[in-house]
Amino acid sequence: MSYIGASPDGKGSAERFLFSATASTTDTVTHSDSGLAISYEVNHVSVYLNGVKQVIGTGKDVVASNGSTLVFASNLAEHDVVEVIALSSFQPADTVSASTGGTFTGNITHSGTVTNSSTTTTTGDATHNGNIIMATNKKVQQRGAFMQSSTHQAMVLGG
Repeated sequence: MSYIGASPDGKGSAERFLFSATASTTDTVTHSDSGLAISYEVNHVSVYLNGVKQVIGTGKDVVASNGSTLVFASNLAEHDVVEVIALSSFQPADTVSASTGGTFTGNITHSGTVTNSSTTTTTGDATHNGNIIMATNKKVQQRGAFMQSSTHQAMVLGG
């Protein structure tokens, strides 16, 4: 087993398990060559047999459904090599609570739809490539010096 990547930075990690089949190997793999138990999260694993990626699922090349066992559709042959890449899953922290609003510092770029039922303050540029949806009784408010001088208003309004 070896780690690919690092988890302290919040980006998740991957574990690599290698197994070499012997003459007594059947269709089930539970440990790597180093003797460590194979461990994976269901739907977060890739399995290779002799370098060929296997299709995972019932009735497919291999079943990987319990986090610790791989069951191949047929017995492995002597000297077959099984490689397992087990990806960790992670949940990013909610640094600005969606339910209570919050403050963002720096530039924000977002693509998609924003639906917000609370107050959010942004310090820096906010770029949004999508829809901003607000209740029909709400409005976009401009804060600052825009159109506060009569000279500027006359030029903008053609007066």
